[in-house]
Amino acid sequence: MFWVIAIFGVYFAMLIAIAVAGMRRMHDMSEYVLGGRRLSSITAALSAGSSTTSAWTMLALPALAFTNGAVEIWVPVAIVVGVWLSWTLIAGRLRRYTIAAGDVLTIPEFLEVRFGDRTGILRTAAALITILFVIFYVSSGLVGGAKLLDTIFGLDYATGVILTLVAIASYTLIGGFMAVSRTDVTQALLMLVSLLIMVVALTGWTQNPLLHITSYSSDWLNPFNTADGLPVSLPIILSIAGWAVGGLGAQRILQRFMALQRDDQVAKSRRMSVAWISAVFLSAVLLGVVARPALAEMGLLGEAADPERVYLIMSEVFFHPVITGVLLTAVIAAVMSTADSQLLLASAVAADDLPIIKDVTYRMSGDARVWLGRALLIAIGAVSALVSIFYPGSISNLVSYAWGGMGAAFGPVTLLALYWRRFNMWGAAASIIAGTVAASMWAMLHGGPSGIWDIQPATPGFVIASLAAVVVAGLTPQPMAEVVRLFDSVNPTGNVPPAQTPTVAD
Repeated sequence: MFWVIAIFGVYFAMLIAIAVAGMRRMHDMSEYVLGGRRLSSITAALSAGSSTTSAWTMLALPALAFTNGAVEIWVPVAIVVGVWLSWTLIAGRLRRYTIAAGDVLTIPEFLEVRFGDRTGILRTAAALITILFVIFYVSSGLVGGAKLLDTIFGLDYATGVILTLVAIASYTLIGGFMAVSRTDVTQALLMLVSLLIMVVALTGWTQNPLLHITSYSSDWLNPFNTADGLPVSLPIILSIAGWAVGGLGAQRILQRFMALQRDDQVAKSRRMSVAWISAVFLSAVLLGVVARPALAEMGLLGEAADPERVYLIMSEVFFHPVITGVLLTAVIAAVMSTADSQLLLASAVAADDLPIIKDVTYRMSGDARVWLGRALLIAIGAVSALVSIFYPGSISNLVSYAWGGMGAAFGPVTLLALYWRRFNMWGAAASIIAGTVAASMWAMLHGGPSGIWDIQPATPGFVIASLAAVVVAGLTPQPMAEVVRLFDSVNPTGNVPPAQTPTVAD
């Protein structure tokens, strides 16, 4: 116990030191939200990668592999594909567009400027939906932190949730975006090293890594069959696709794109980010697979009644207390690396994009705006904690809904905003609302023919949102001339037809 507490303490002190070092430059919202757009390639790559992971990576993904076998490899493969597509299709254009649009700081603000919306409806809807999904994502991290603190210290669930929130909010409040991004680099390396240690050590120490696997299911190591021996079905394939497209709307990743210092960093950052994510996800799946024979040899399979505690059990049973401290600290790193980015994102959106609050914010000086952002971060964190305490869910389900919902709401609209010259405000609003409603309704349903209601909500949400965008944009007036001119300045195509000014005022 002493070593675990000591390593936790050293790690947390390091995070605070990084935050304090970054606080000296943070005098306006640009620094607080995007770090003054000074993100280096390696920081952007590892920060985007680690903010893609969460308690889901360290606790839920090994649990899924522990329960279902090698078939679970397809979910992380899909996420890797989605992250690669995000870097390839969105990163460079989004960075240029947000600068050309007046150095906008958030996706809701970008959408308002991109479509020339003077009503505030689009920006407000996008902000509220962003905060909704952030609350569920942060809740998943708080659940993971509570499980960790219960396993180590025997703390009750509610206390664990509150302590996890305090730990995350502390350094995020102090250092803002740059501190979050720099700590993400440390957290990314810690997660990868910890997973590799566990996989290599457990594989070597287990006398027969395949023991109890073949007796549990002959299809355990077959990624094309479920643990029940059934081939991968269409609903499973559609669900896997949802994890890929979900990354296209993950705003915490889009923030890293916006914060890049130069366009020429995109290719290098993409390579590093994809390589890191691939290594972490593969290690997490392998850990879940080797955990079964390892625990079976120790006669501890019964201890894994809650599979989301497998990583925690393995850390305590098989390693020296010093190593256990490092391995358990990696879980906190995974929780923090996503929750801090989400809280910062939500506080920035609340301060910059919500009516009334936005009006107050714009009348404040730079330092005062930063303090308002901090206050909103605490408020949103408190709501997330209440959701975690009074409506607890599995980490897997919480992340699935938040990831899928954000991807459905903002993936299609972001892609079309960057690539479709004819896209307009009405199509954008329809896309965001349709994606949110479809993903949310799908997440509440279960079963159905062939399990169709159990697929990742991003898949139906993304399709429905895309259709709504195209149909509504085609049936409503073309965008204003000034909107098209901004599009052409960011995406020069050589010969483009003159923009048509709509006859109906916006």
